[in-house]
Amino acid sequence: MNRASATALGLVALVAGAAGGYVVGSRHSDTTTVAKAPVKLSTAKVQQLDLVTYDDTTATLGFTTSSTVSSPIAGTVTSVVNSGDTVDAGTVVATVDGAPVVAMIGDIPGYRDLSTASSNGADVRQLEMNLVQLGFDPNHKIVIDEKYDAATKAAVTAWENSLGLTGDGKITKGEIVFIPGKLLVDTVSATVGGSVNAGSPLVVGRQAERKYLVSGLAEATIDHQAAAGTNVGTGTVLYWSNGLPVIAIEGDAAATPVLSRSLSVGVTDGADVKLFEQALTALGFNGDGAMTVDDHFDGATATAAAAWLASLGVTADPASVAIPAGAFVVVPSGLSVGAALVPDGTVLAGDSVVQSLTAPSRQVTTTAPVGDDTFALGAKIDVEFPDGTVQPGTVVDVGNVATNTTNTPGATPSVTITIGVDNIPSSVDSFVEIPVTLRVVSASVPNAIVVPVSALLALKEGGYAVQEVTGKAADGTDQTKLVGVTPGLFSNGFVQVQGNLTANTDVVVPS
Repeated sequence: MNRASATALGLVALVAGAAGGYVVGSRHSDTTTVAKAPVKLSTAKVQQLDLVTYDDTTATLGFTTSSTVSSPIAGTVTSVVNSGDTVDAGTVVATVDGAPVVAMIGDIPGYRDLSTASSNGADVRQLEMNLVQLGFDPNHKIVIDEKYDAATKAAVTAWENSLGLTGDGKITKGEIVFIPGKLLVDTVSATVGGSVNAGSPLVVGRQAERKYLVSGLAEATIDHQAAAGTNVGTGTVLYWSNGLPVIAIEGDAAATPVLSRSLSVGVTDGADVKLFEQALTALGFNGDGAMTVDDHFDGATATAAAAWLASLGVTADPASVAIPAGAFVVVPSGLSVGAALVPDGTVLAGDSVVQSLTAPSRQVTTTAPVGDDTFALGAKIDVEFPDGTVQPGTVVDVGNVATNTTNTPGATPSVTITIGVDNIPSSVDSFVEIPVTLRVVSASVPNAIVVPVSALLALKEGGYAVQEVTGKAADGTDQTKLVGVTPGLFSNGFVQVQGNLTANTDVVVPS
């Protein structure tokens, strides 16, 4: 007897196209032996799988931050970048009165002319890191600090000459604009031939890559750098320098960008001491309250510092502990470790940029009803991109402003949901915004016993069964029996079944 003749026993085949709508109980728990088939049957294996079904919803991939690049001086615009162009360190954003306006990386805006006559400042340090990273200090003469000295002047002169200018080693406000990272130009605000004032927008760009530069000291061996993607907060070890940790401290980098001297008992009081003591307290190394958080490095500070070093595997005597220059870097909040710019084991020939801290440049946004646990903070959501690739995402923010998006009185209000995706395909790089699909798990059954949907039979008297292959007759034909089953979850061509079935047995499917 073949599968088609099963109707003689009160069976009808379940139509696969309609199977997704059935979740019913079986009233057929007995098994019936089926006579041997006159022909060889088509079969499939019973499997044990994790079965998952998804609900799809539309969302939007977009950039997290928009930045305006403004003209540092007044004049006539003689050239400007185009929409879609990338602006990064060294990019000539525009020319004003024929003179180039060049982008460099930094959070501190340019606010003054710079030269060897300038007072010390964090803006000088920011400039020096760019000059070093762009290759204008080939002989490693620059000390990355806050002083504009002869080495800085020489590097500025080389940079100006590379632009076709007659280098004089002086930076005027019209030469540089600082940007927080690599930008994708969205809107060009200035017009060639038009006039701009100081502060007038030249372009508006989406932040394609956040960059916060971290430097290391000459002759240091850089090792054990934090892994890309590591969240950066106070106490995060960014890397090790000559066997000692270099940590991040969240704060105002414009005031104190880095520890620029060694700290020990007896050192002159200063804001850097207080910053370090605040970090030790935040990290739990002032539990007894013996250390006063002030500008003074005393014995209690040394004891807390030695305990902190010991927690990192560094033995230090509180009586003689010294925190070396460069041991901490002040950073904005909300960053993570980005690209390592030198490999582990590098011995720096001169002061160098060793790391770039970053932040998510693009995220997926959607809306969801208030209290929807599917989109709870930390929930995992698969994101399908237009090219068909699927990447895992994580809910990183649930909005706190609720709105009635349906305009229906009494409807549950919705909030904005933000989803972070670590690996965004390059196929969407050129789009400022683009729709994506969220694949939200609606139901799942781990280790389910499943058969192809086409193997499921509906019984005339009610309930469901499958034809299990029990062996072969003497003439080689398949012998089968009906096994009553209760269908469960349908997914991807399979159906979960409960009944007297085990994995790796054969069931009959349509030929």
